Amino acid sequence: MPGYPFGSVAPYCADAQSRPVIYISQIAQHTRNILADSRVSLTVVDNNADSDDVQARGRVTLIANALPVSDNETDTHVRYFRYHPSARQYDQTHDFVFFRLELVRVRFIGGFGQIHWIEPSEFMTKNPFSAAQESQIIQHMNNDHGDALKHYCGGQPAEMVGIDAEGFDLLRSGKKVRFTFETPIHNMQEARQALVALARQ
Repeated sequence: MPGYPFGSVAPYCADAQSRPVIYISQIAQHTRNILADSRVSLTVVDNNADSDDVQARGRVTLIANALPVSDNETDTHVRYFRYHPSARQYDQTHDFVFFRLELVRVRFIGGFGQIHWIEPSEFMTKNPFSAAQESQIIQHMNNDHGDALKHYCGGQPAEMVGIDAEGFDLLRSGKKVRFTFETPIHNMQEARQALVALARQ
């Protein structure tokens, strides 16, 4: 249907620059649409909200251009597969490709009276950790501090998959759970301090 918007659903994760990355099949209609016209939008809804009313939850719509991620950007690929481990098998069935969303503008809805347009520079926070540093923190937490991860999740087993300036992400029973730091962190020492402080709560 030329000229009509086409909605779809796709898992994503953020790269080191906080840009969303998606992994989609080349035979899918939404991939064909992107190849014909790179202008897209991605709506993300707060899944940690208490309300069952989706309209009462915080959400953002990211207006962007979808651009291919090169094959040699292995750090981006590795990070995506940590967040979505089952996606490692997708390429065995169909030819899947990575796209990065280069943000143009952001529409933020945080609740009544909290509706704003935001520029990408205000929305995105660069990850202070290199891919190697992030991997080191994740391996250390998963291998040596599984008890702390369980504590974060109320006693349920969990696995750390990512950490950035504002918080970290765990996978608990296959579902991503986000934890936010009280103040942004900037280096590995501050990451350790923030994780220890949270474990003591």
